[in-house]
Amino acid sequence: MRKVPVIAATVIGAALVSGCTASRYQISDALQRYGLSSSEAGCAAEFLRGELSTRQVNRLSDAARYYNSDGPLTFGSLFAVATSLDDPQVLLKVAGSAAACGIVADIPIPGL
Repeated sequence: MRKVPVIAATVIGAALVSGCTASRYQISDALQRYGLSSSEAGCAAEFLRGELSTRQVNRLSDAARYYNSDGPLTFGSLFAVATSLDDPQVLLKVAGSAAACGIVADIPIPGL
């Protein structure tokens, strides 16, 4: 009898958490809208899915929209946008996605 409440709580908790994280498609669409290529956006989205909340993705997307750049958004400029959010988790995950996707050469290194 005690297993039922535990299982129910687990299922409800999982449903609540899944509703709070951004999907791969939300992330990929947002990144492509601001200039990342389809392959870059897809790779980043695969890495970031489930790692960032919908709110974090929306904040990153909004900041990217207003990023002042002469050309399309790159991973380097996305890193700069993530830095401006003052959210260490977003910055860490964006940097991690760049490393996972093999695009770290585009990220500026402070002091160089």
